[in-house]
Amino acid sequence: MAPTNGWRSRAAGLPVKLINSCVRRAADLLDGREQLVSRNPTPRDGDLVVVRCLAGAGAYDHVEDETGMPVKLYQGDLFVATLGTRRSGTNLIGEVPTTPVAAGDRLDLVAQGGLAARCTAVPAYYGARALPLEVVGFPADAAGRVRNIDEAPVVPVRDSRRPRVDTPVLFVAGTSAEVGKTTLVCQLNIVARQHRPGLRTAAVKACGTGRAKDVLSYRAANYDVVTDFVDAGMPSTYGVDPDRFRAMLYTLVEHCAERVDLIVVEIGGDFLEARAPEALEIMAELDAACVMMVNDAMGALEGLRQLRALGRAPLMIGTYRQNLHALADRLAVPVEQVVNSTDADALRRLLDAIHPARPTADLLAGATG
Repeated sequence: MAPTNGWRSRAAGLPVKLINSCVRRAADLLDGREQLVSRNPTPRDGDLVVVRCLAGAGAYDHVEDETGMPVKLYQGDLFVATLGTRRSGTNLIGEVPTTPVAAGDRLDLVAQGGLAARCTAVPAYYGARALPLEVVGFPADAAGRVRNIDEAPVVPVRDSRRPRVDTPVLFVAGTSAEVGKTTLVCQLNIVARQHRPGLRTAAVKACGTGRAKDVLSYRAANYDVVTDFVDAGMPSTYGVDPDRFRAMLYTLVEHCAERVDLIVVEIGGDFLEARAPEALEIMAELDAACVMMVNDAMGALEGLRQLRALGRAPLMIGTYRQNLHALADRLAVPVEQVVNSTDADALRRLLDAIHPARPTADLLAGATG
């Protein structure tokens, strides 16, 4: 995600402040030869759009730039946004228009990754409406086709066949957003670096709303390979065609399997939206291990029901808010299965369960063979 300041000064002479973090290969999409067209007749997720902030405050007043740094927005600022659908259970809901969009039309900032859509709902706790945006124009190629991030994926999507994956895979799912999934994914690799320093690991964000924060967290936790659905050309996975989603996630898992010894896949949000149900099906198809993160016993009961229906009882139920003994009693599971998600000893046991350490004799044989 290298900055492309040169484009900012050439786009119709406009002082564009930033390019959002869902544009992973900006140099391939905005190389200075594009034009800025005033109308997008068939808007779709992933289309690039130059917008002007109509206010300096809103539910979000920062956007991540190409490096993932949150940048404060002020009234009058111009930036390159990405059209994207969002139907979050805890944050904003925004829909990409199904009719033509033109310069002067209004959109809203619906995610900190720089997604623009027409906002339809904001939770009351935000205490503000979505930041309003005015469409300035759409970067397009010489033929007038609006640029879309799927034209320049970091990891090109392969066909939808089920990949052959011999590498152990762990899926981390949760019964809601903000339940500690990313924290567990990161803590697991910190433990792996201490407990199994030679193990090569990968982290994948499978679904949700696109931004850089999660992949930057994975990198900070020292994963060897880090990728997400945005790398495959999707600004979000809400409303994505199921077959396209399956092909994307298969591709990312196979991409990682070719490079590492252990893959950890995070399912964003809950079990219900953003193609999480398809991600769970893929987990079962890959015969992957599973951890479930929970906030409460009632949500955990439904999560257990769905996982057991897929034949995937979780190896561990993680939480950082609940009384572990009470939660185990209410779920009728062994107390050893319910752990604090930052418990290093529990994460070490989880690591050994999904990727058993090779005996020393085997390691020596591999080194000399």
